[in-house]
Amino acid sequence: MNGSLNYASSTNLTTIYNLSDINSEIVDFTEIELNKSPTFIKHDSGFIVVTKLIILTVIMAVGITCNVIIIYSIGNKPRFHGPPFYYLISLSVSDLSRTIFCFPFVLSSIVEGSIWKHGDSSCTLLAFANTFFVFSSVVALFAIAVDRHLAIVHTQFHKRRSRGFMNLAIVVVGWLVSFAVSFPPVFGMGTYKYIPEESQCTFRHHTYRGNDTLGFLLVMTGVMTGTILLYVKIFIFLRNHRRMCPLQRHIPARSNNWAFIGPGANGHLMMNWINGFTNGMNQIPTIPQNLAHIAGRIRLPGPVKNEHLTKKFLFVTIMFDSLWIPYLVKAFISTLNATEIPYAVGTILSWMTYMQVALCPLVYLYLMTVKRKPKKKDNNEEEIYQIDSRQL
Repeated sequence: MNGSLNYASSTNLTTIYNLSDINSEIVDFTEIELNKSPTFIKHDSGFIVVTKLIILTVIMAVGITCNVIIIYSIGNKPRFHGPPFYYLISLSVSDLSRTIFCFPFVLSSIVEGSIWKHGDSSCTLLAFANTFFVFSSVVALFAIAVDRHLAIVHTQFHKRRSRGFMNLAIVVVGWLVSFAVSFPPVFGMGTYKYIPEESQCTFRHHTYRGNDTLGFLLVMTGVMTGTILLYVKIFIFLRNHRRMCPLQRHIPARSNNWAFIGPGANGHLMMNWINGFTNGMNQIPTIPQNLAHIAGRIRLPGPVKNEHLTKKFLFVTIMFDSLWIPYLVKAFISTLNATEIPYAVGTILSWMTYMQVALCPLVYLYLMTVKRKPKKKDNNEEEIYQIDSRQL
């Protein structure tokens, strides 16, 4: 009796979803999954298919354009030849490779009705490439966070050790670690499969007793958590070493008759004495003669430059994590509790990860083009200069 029911359900599933021409190893769902989710594989409507194709095409166009711009701008400008821009190139190369080599197969799968028809070996190879590029991006963001932490907290050590060869070695180590994490599932561990709701070959997250996806999830989550903790440490360090402005500013006493009291004075001699500024008048600064030569050598101070650069990479990291954390939560739920995730939810969360290759470089380019607004002068200082100009 059970054998006839199983045969009937298998026959119906094959008839409805056209699985007769699909490699049985790729669509190797367990009996529990088939019973719990009879719509595990389903065909989207024509409108949804067209919408997916348009969105993914836009993501690919933006991702390729932005990442190429970042790589070209860093390679073309010698002042960017150093950390953390070497790690940014690694991040851009990973995202660009994922966009070029993996997303076209997602487009093909969507056109074919979210069904994989290219064989078991090609699916495994594509899943390995997808995982490798994703984890390379995670490691690159972690390397950027480590570089920013050293540049701000341990400035002298960063200046001595951050050399070209060292940066190249760190990039190579990051890619080797990504290879070591993503390559073992290639050897038939039941991990790399085609996921219909995601329209891609990737990790098949189900109960941890069935495959080893839990280890990859823990490693990826640990690296992302370490990246955020490094930025938290940077924030705590900057807060503990912030430059405090006094509540009462010292406004120099000015006068046009050297009396500093009465007509012709700005009246701040007594106010400075009351506020505790009793060290006398400020020395009149000497005006340099060669202003043009000095102005040509002005550079943004190192600490201030590092702080603003760190903010830009922090926003990029936040964008990356905000797009990937929901997907990781869904993967942990599927792995630990073997809970069924609705088809629509799985599709939305996977497409959020697709957007990462376009939004992260777009955020970086936007922040690099935004110029800082000049600091406005204090109203008191403007009034002082106006009084002096009228009296002189």
